[in-house]
Amino acid sequence: MKQIDKYIQSIYKDVVGSRNEVEDLKREMRSHLIEAVEELKAEGKTEEEAIRIAINNFGGESQMIKGLSEFFTVQKKFTTYMLIFSVVFLVLSAIFFITSYSKADDYKEELDQLKLVEEEKEIIMNDVFDVLDATNEVGDKEKYDLLDIFNKYDDKLNLVAVFSAKDVEGWLQDKINAAVKEGPKTHFPIDYTKATIVIGNDKVIEDKAQIVPSNYDKGTVIMANDNWVVQYEYRTSYEKTVEKHLQYTNYGPSIWSFYQFPILFFVLFIVLGGVWLFLNRQNKRLRAVMD
Repeated sequence: MKQIDKYIQSIYKDVVGSRNEVEDLKREMRSHLIEAVEELKAEGKTEEEAIRIAINNFGGESQMIKGLSEFFTVQKKFTTYMLIFSVVFLVLSAIFFITSYSKADDYKEELDQLKLVEEEKEIIMNDVFDVLDATNEVGDKEKYDLLDIFNKYDDKLNLVAVFSAKDVEGWLQDKINAAVKEGPKTHFPIDYTKATIVIGNDKVIEDKAQIVPSNYDKGTVIMANDNWVVQYEYRTSYEKTVEKHLQYTNYGPSIWSFYQFPILFFVLFIVLGGVWLFLNRQNKRLRAVMD
């Protein structure tokens, strides 16, 4: 049967693919041809005639099988690429997810710490007004209490000033400035020469005229009630924290923006995985046809 083997080799010589699969196809074709030869020999044909007739009869089918084999090989290779790429995207999605989760967690932790900047405005002001609400004037007791408050927050505060509402009545009547009665607001500082008392560097500052106000628009916080206006300035070193809080609050990324890349890679994995499943199913049907 060397003629049959030679014929089969000529059919599959250009087919590229899995060696085992190609060998299976060769064995199946050889089995069909030998079966055809035996039937022809039973009809009285010589072996040589039977082989020639079997090969001639099988010619059209062999071309079809060859074409299917080549298509099957190309499609299976493409299917393999789909599987490889989908797995790669899944791995990338996992890697980026871990990295993004770590960054998002660090960002959230830092954001939670920066929220203290806003909370401290209320706390500091409440501490000061607790001292002032019991009196209409700032005496020695109030001075010492205000010094204690300043010392409590001296890592954040540069100056604390208390104004009588009567002394800055014109300033309070301005519609924009009147908002300080609703709660602590960041504002450019009021002229310190109008203050009843100014505390800085752990002491009461007597020469108010020598104070140089902060030029940072978010560096001063002011709050007022009917009797008093309280103003404090942040230390220059703490202004960076205040500015960072402002930037994160107004312009910072959302937590979910950290997960854009892992989500993108996971979507690509789903798409390519779906393509791979579809092609794999088609390959099985094609193989069944070829068999």
